[in-house]
Amino acid sequence: MKTIVALSLVALLTGCAYSHIASTVSTFQQPTTGAPLQLCITRHLDTVIRGPDDEEDQTLVLNVRDFRLNQKLKIPSENVTPEFTVTRFGPHSTGKSYTGYLVVRKVTADEVDAALHLDVVARTESASYTQTAKFHGNFKFVRLIKEQ
Repeated sequence: MKTIVALSLVALLTGCAYSHIASTVSTFQQPTTGAPLQLCITRHLDTVIRGPDDEEDQTLVLNVRDFRLNQKLKIPSENVTPEFTVTRFGPHSTGKSYTGYLVVRKVTADEVDAALHLDVVARTESASYTQTAKFHGNFKFVRLIKEQ
């Protein structure tokens, strides 16, 4: 019986896509008050099973305009324009469809707190590989300071 359970677990793990998010950085830019807010999430994934490579870097950029605090903004919409890219050693992917919402909870000079619930479907240029990336949870974005 133990052997059957162990083999079942191995088969289940082998058949599932698994990845580990190694690091995530969330930044924002807003050149002047009233200008569009640009939120950026970059994360590195170690992909164990499935996928063209065993590592990838994902970048999500949300350009947010005309929003009020605690307002639920649909993604994509007139208020939120998303861009998603995946960089790998092999083929790169770009976001093709986006489903979700953003709620900006707080904006200060140095931080933006937001709730994000977004599913992104991305494909390689040849459409040989399709993946779904999920960004769910509360994010704290810190001001991106560009060096001169």
